[in-house]
Amino acid sequence: MKIKFSLIISLLLFLTSLTGISIADDNAFGSLVTPKDQTTTATYAPSPETVDKTLHPLLQNAVGSNTLMAIMISPSMKIGLIRTTSGDEYFVRVGDLIGNSEGKITNITSSGIEVTEKEEVISLIVRNRSVANDENAE
Repeated sequence: MKIKFSLIISLLLFLTSLTGISIADDNAFGSLVTPKDQTTTATYAPSPETVDKTLHPLLQNAVGSNTLMAIMISPSMKIGLIRTTSGDEYFVRVGDLIGNSEGKITNITSSGIEVTEKEEVISLIVRNRSVANDENAE
């Protein structure tokens, strides 16, 4: 009985060591921007009609198709919570890329996020109402 028990424990420890290895970033709110020396060749979707599923969800659609759900501002950091058209939510900060036209978040204020896209500034304002409330308001 002791041998079976020790074999099972050994097997569990071995399997845990294989599947439990992960490399975690120190900052859970890290930037989506990859340093130049680590970049891989990425292609942006040529038009809004076609969506490249290999890109990050924040880069698949136009900036205006995303919903800004919340802003969190502290003396050391500004973070926004974005909901994509697929319903997924992501934390973003100044410098992150967003949209399918190489937009970059340039400022986060208490009222919204400013995205610079081809020398044009697009503002996303905070919309903290649910989708159900939006449908009822129309």
